[in-house]
Amino acid sequence: MRNRWMGLTWAAFLAFGVTLASPAMAQSSRTAEGAQQYLAAMAGKVLTRVQYVDSAGRTNYVTGKYTGAVKTIKGGLRKQKESIEILPEKVVDKQLSDVRAAVVEAIDAWGRPSLCTTRISEVAAPLYDDVRADTQNDTRSFSWTVTHTEEAWKYEPLTKFTSPAQVIDWTNARVNRSPEGSITVTSKGQAFPIIHLTYVAGDPELADRIEYAMKFLTMSCGKDAYAAL
Repeated sequence: MRNRWMGLTWAAFLAFGVTLASPAMAQSSRTAEGAQQYLAAMAGKVLTRVQYVDSAGRTNYVTGKYTGAVKTIKGGLRKQKESIEILPEKVVDKQLSDVRAAVVEAIDAWGRPSLCTTRISEVAAPLYDDVRADTQNDTRSFSWTVTHTEEAWKYEPLTKFTSPAQVIDWTNARVNRSPEGSITVTSKGQAFPIIHLTYVAGDPELADRIEYAMKFLTMSCGKDAYAAL
C-alpha cells in the first residue's frame, strides 16, 4: 500500500515538474489547484503543526481561569466537623506546544475559493485544560483530619485560532526547510502577525514534493503571476 501511495505522489510531483518547465502553464489555475490539493491531502497524512505568533511574540498563547476548593473533615470521639474553603480565582495563561492543522483548504478568509490562499480551517491539540485532586489524612490518637483539595485550570478553546479564519497568503509567504526535513511556510495572518505552518514529512522524497508544491505556489502566486490567474 505504501509503494502504491508513493507512486501516486511521485506522479503528481512529476506533473508539477513538467508544468513548471513551461512558463505559460506555470501560471495556469489547474496547476495551482493541484498544488493546493496536494498540500491539503498531505495535511491528513503527515504531522502538520501550526504556530500562531501574537504581537508580543507568544506562540499559541491562551488565557484562562484557575478555580479550586478545599474540603476539610475533622473527627474525634463521636464528633465530626466539615468545612469547605473556596480558593481565590486567578487568571492563568500558557503557550501550547503542539497545535496541529487538521484541515487546510484552498479558500480565503471569507470561505471563497482561492488559488493563492490556504485557510487553516480546523486545528487540534492534546487536552490542555487541567484538573488536579489531592487528599491528605492526618490521623492521631483521638482525632483525625482529612483534607481534600480540588483544582481546575480551564483555558480558551482552540477556536481562538480559527475564528476569525486564518489563512496562508501565498502572494507574500516564504518557505524554509529544516536540516531534519520539516517544511515550513511563514505568512502574515489575519488576527496574528505571523503564522508558521510546518509539515513534518519524515521522508526525504516526500519532503521534496511538499517543498516543491509550496514553492510552486509562492512562484505562481507572485504579484505578476497572480494578476494573470
